[in-house]
Amino acid sequence: MSELTLSGITVRFGGHIALNDVHLEVESNSITGLIGPNGAGKTTLFNVTSGLLKPNEGCISFNHEVMTDLSPYRRAKLGLGRTFQRLELFPSLSVEENIQVAAEIRGEWFPASNGTSSVSASVQQVMKLTGLNSIASKSVAEIPTGKARLVELARTVVQGPSMLLLDEPASGQNENETEEFAQILRILNSEGITILLVEHDMSLVMDVCDKVFVLDFGTLIADGSTEEIQNNPVVIDAYLGGING
Repeated sequence: MSELTLSGITVRFGGHIALNDVHLEVESNSITGLIGPNGAGKTTLFNVTSGLLKPNEGCISFNHEVMTDLSPYRRAKLGLGRTFQRLELFPSLSVEENIQVAAEIRGEWFPASNGTSSVSASVQQVMKLTGLNSIASKSVAEIPTGKARLVELARTVVQGPSMLLLDEPASGQNENETEEFAQILRILNSEGITILLVEHDMSLVMDVCDKVFVLDFGTLIADGSTEEIQNNPVVIDAYLGGING
């Protein structure tokens, strides 16, 4: 069953076509990858999906509800969470306080579940999952980029999404951090969270994804299993050859 469906999505910026008639389905409880060269349209697709950008043409549905015209706020309330390439954190606050702010926003969305104990429990649970307990009191400005990426993820997860859009979440992480991050993604997925992942680290994509879509110059050029994508000559020529060569 598809959780997210994009049908005929086209985005134009003046005379430039950023996305050209893109059709994409993300299955429920899957980890799906979206790859392609810089400028292929991946972040534009995320902006359209999360409501930051309205497509010129096409339709977006989430859990069988059409949301093409919904605001980012409404989409988030429906259960669509997103991280960004550029970290959207409060540098003067601690790791725990950054996550606390996000948890309190969820409490405002769903007042019946709001409460100090509930918010605190959610924050502690997410910090444990992401391994941030040991640096909970540190200012975000003091921690390395790889850990800040985990804070960004934790802030999104604590809001209780059913689906995550992760935009370059492993950027700035070392090899060990990326391996730990892959395990976190598997745990989140095992708990029922669907994940759409934009990532340049092909080892991570091939390790965790069930299916991969490939964009090039705004056009979807391939989709399939990780093995199919790795052996697709069109994908190798457009993208993977440049990485592996």
